[in-house]
Amino acid sequence: MTIDIKNTDTKKSKKSPSRRRFLQDAALATGGLAGVLASGIAPATAKTRELKMLVNSHFVPDSDVELGRQLAEFGKAAGVKTRLDRVAHLQLPAVLAGEVQGQKGHDLVAVGNSNPHLYTKHLENLDDLHEKIGKAGGGWTTRGVGMGGDGHVKAIPWYFISFPLALRVDLIAEIGENLPDTWDDVHRIGTKLKKKGHPLGIQLAHSVDSNMILRGIMWSYGAKTVDEDSKTVAVNSKESIEAFKFVAALYKDAMTSEVLAWDDRNNNVCLNSGKCSMILNPISAYRSAVKAKTMVEGTDRLVHQSIQHIMPPTGPAGRHMAASFNNAGIWKFAKEKELAKEFLAFHFSKDNARKHLEASKGYNQPVLAGNALHPLYASNSKYYFAPFIGWYTHAIGWPGVPTAAVQTVVDQYLLPDAMASVAVGKASAEDAVKKLEKQMKRIYKRAAKREG
Repeated sequence: MTIDIKNTDTKKSKKSPSRRRFLQDAALATGGLAGVLASGIAPATAKTRELKMLVNSHFVPDSDVELGRQLAEFGKAAGVKTRLDRVAHLQLPAVLAGEVQGQKGHDLVAVGNSNPHLYTKHLENLDDLHEKIGKAGGGWTTRGVGMGGDGHVKAIPWYFISFPLALRVDLIAEIGENLPDTWDDVHRIGTKLKKKGHPLGIQLAHSVDSNMILRGIMWSYGAKTVDEDSKTVAVNSKESIEAFKFVAALYKDAMTSEVLAWDDRNNNVCLNSGKCSMILNPISAYRSAVKAKTMVEGTDRLVHQSIQHIMPPTGPAGRHMAASFNNAGIWKFAKEKELAKEFLAFHFSKDNARKHLEASKGYNQPVLAGNALHPLYASNSKYYFAPFIGWYTHAIGWPGVPTAAVQTVVDQYLLPDAMASVAVGKASAEDAVKKLEKQMKRIYKRAAKREG
């Protein structure tokens, strides 16, 4: 396992702000943290202290560079060492599990999606910090993210990776259509464009994108996989059946069989090559198109110039989409728990939160409403959706919270497999929903026994 380590050993200097002044600024940024201005640390003691943070390597490296800069700045002002460790995102679960087993490791850890629930017993309660950061930041745009199984906030929601609808405006204009707003619009326009050789591209396969997009479609039809209590399987409903039937029609009329084997990269390639007319994807697809500089066939235009992002489509029950959420938690066995809380207060201040967002080139989406109106979005029309999409984006398990059980459902790709079976005619929507319900109940029953 390769670990990329940025180790910053910092000491106080005459030019750096005092620790007390520095922590006052952090406290003000979060509405005033109780205890954050506790008695100072004697210089001799401070030299032996180290705040250690573990994250997964970001897809946009500048995001990690900015996080490391802020951690170093915090350490310099606080008179302590700081260390940022990064591992590949697929390696992070194993590293977290190892630290829990050994009850030692880092102080601050990135715990995405269901991990705050999975590690409920090993993460600090952050209810007060969550409330104060939220109040100072204009409120949280989504509920339940970062919650543990004991009803306490176990991690501060950090950012999410959104799924707008990325489309070719030139192709849509050629058939005399306006940009789609509803899923019915997407079906109609997609059907027309497939006939012209430009199909819609939504994965019905074992991929993160598929898990997220198909949940968004279900929610838009009023369906849900689990109730608000996060324990009761609720997938077998007439709304779910209608959502399954819609996806099957969308596949038959607007897509090709390629989507049944796509990973998270294939839809990007399809759009950027000039073939696909529409996909749902983070802005990474557009950024890849900019780098590829593919030309629109028969023209002197670049493909990326005709790509636009709009809000996820709305359905009979409104506009909804799923996303992966990153959170920041503190281990109960951490050596520097209070120092870790002070850093989170500093990092989530408006100025620092925005700098971190900007460093990600718009890939990170803020969960704080006050950070949604970032100048980055105003300066580029491709991101006009960004300030608003957070209000319609939910974590897996919605309307409940992300739990270990729903993570198992996601990891086993049960929803994509169920919808694919209907799309290719192997099962009726009714039978596929019943099978999914049976599979989910088995998983949730085992989870309940473990938690009990």
